[in-house]
Amino acid sequence: MTEKEADMPEVKLLAGVIARCKKDSAFRAALKKADNTDTEYQSWEYLAEYGVNLEFEDSRYPYTTVFAAAARSDKSSDGNLRLGQALFEAYGRDSGSEPARARLRRILACDSTSEVCTILRPVLRLITSKGAAVSHGLLLRDLKYFNNHQEQTKASWAQQFFGTVPEGKQEEST
Repeated sequence: MTEKEADMPEVKLLAGVIARCKKDSAFRAALKKADNTDTEYQSWEYLAEYGVNLEFEDSRYPYTTVFAAAARSDKSSDGNLRLGQALFEAYGRDSGSEPARARLRRILACDSTSEVCTILRPVLRLITSKGAAVSHGLLLRDLKYFNNHQEQTKASWAQQFFGTVPEGKQEEST
């Protein structure tokens, strides 16, 4: 993660959320339920504390998806891998893996924030179970602006999975 990325509000927010999860078991338990539509209401009091607009799915889902994944993580700090890189790492650094490619294709086929968040939930569980340290802060940023920059975000995720971002282009992809 670059110094510029470390200063992003979403990255700082997730650092605070992860630190609070380590100290407050009720907070952590509520956030773990945030990405299930039947139980997400149990996390709303905490989401509201962070200024999340609870009325609209496209505003709420990025937070419920990412906060739940962060709460489930056993890491003491946020990771440093972008989504595509974390998926690549979770599948043993094999970009030719058909299951990995299928998951990536399904993510790239999404047309809305709520759809991509729904598809990402099990993918994030897989990534966490494989020990890949995804940056929840950078993922939250991607998801918050997904509807406004769909093609750019999807292209960035694909680039992260299949190869490195060319020098000088990293800043433009964020």
